[in-house]
Amino acid sequence: MGSAKPSPADDFDPQARLQTKAGICAYLGHISPATYDAWCTKGLVPGPVRGTNRYDVRAHDLLLDRQAGLTNAERTMSPLEQWEAENARAA
Repeated sequence: MGSAKPSPADDFDPQARLQTKAGICAYLGHISPATYDAWCTKGLVPGPVRGTNRYDVRAHDLLLDRQAGLTNAERTMSPLEQWEAENARAA
């Protein structure tokens, strides 16, 4: 009996805030790494957390929510959220 090949859905760990590139691509709708890179170049996604090869799910949600106009204009980010948003974009 051969081992089953993992599905792309296995790349995303819903328990982990930080994801691999394959995991964040799965989270974003099973896009390809090349599509992710193109989106990152356009500023649509923040890229990996500075100094790592991990991708912050919350930073992606925050940036995508802002771009879609879903954030509450009256709500201000906490200092941690500000730091995450600023540092997730730098690769």
